[in-house]
Amino acid sequence: MGLARMKEKLIRSFMESKSTHFIFDSDKIIISPDLREAANFLCKIGEELDSFLYFDKKLESIMKQYRETLELVKALAKKIKENSIDFKFTLSENPATIGDKFKFYNPLRFQIISLFAELEVLMRLNYAYDNKIDDGKIIREMTMKKEVWKCFYNDYCLNRNNEWVKDNMERTNHITAIELRYLRNSLTHFLSVDTGIQIADDQLNDKARKLEKKTKFKFISPQDLCKINKGAGLLVMKKWSDDCKKCLSSNSNDFKERILSVNNLIKNSGANILYGDQIDI
Repeated sequence: MGLARMKEKLIRSFMESKSTHFIFDSDKIIISPDLREAANFLCKIGEELDSFLYFDKKLESIMKQYRETLELVKALAKKIKENSIDFKFTLSENPATIGDKFKFYNPLRFQIISLFAELEVLMRLNYAYDNKIDDGKIIREMTMKKEVWKCFYNDYCLNRNNEWVKDNMERTNHITAIELRYLRNSLTHFLSVDTGIQIADDQLNDKARKLEKKTKFKFISPQDLCKINKGAGLLVMKKWSDDCKKCLSSNSNDFKERILSVNNLIKNSGANILYGDQIDI
């Protein structure tokens, strides 16, 4: 047996030994243990982005609890004074100044950049799947090509089946794949905003939409892009799930080859993040 044939046989044997079920419906996802690495990779990215995007909301919640606690302390101090209880305690800072420490400057540019990075991951995984390759260098080069990213943006981000698009049809009609890409490039390369799509704080959505209709400018908030990404991710997962079901019914290995390319790409090229509780020195 020739070396090439032997290598092909070993790869085939390895592939067939892997369990690659990927079944998705609107309520849950059933993923084989051999694909957990890919699933965990994507879940961690989503968790980090949600924490980053909604950090200001957490601060607001903490601030609310602090104000309630401060009111309780005031009430207790009044009771202490009324009952002539001998109790003294000196704070290092005036409690009234603590609120200033919760002020948060919303990093809109960096939120959008992070979301475009998430979209880039999804695009590369989709390219690995469609082309049955797991070479990170080749995939990186190919996904930089206009025909590749334009197709992905149109098929998944601006697709009428994307959940965000369904809820924002009028706005979608004014946004193109090229404008999305130019926004991504202008931010990642120069922290600037191109003259096409403008960035708006989600808290100003109502005013931004009125301005959009009046001036025909285009606006997008981090929350908008987050929903676009999630909609694109759902479309990709639905495609994988549909292909998996077809191959299970036809006893084909086509889906297995594709999804293992995704798994291998993540395994070989995905960033390994070590959190504090995972480091044992």
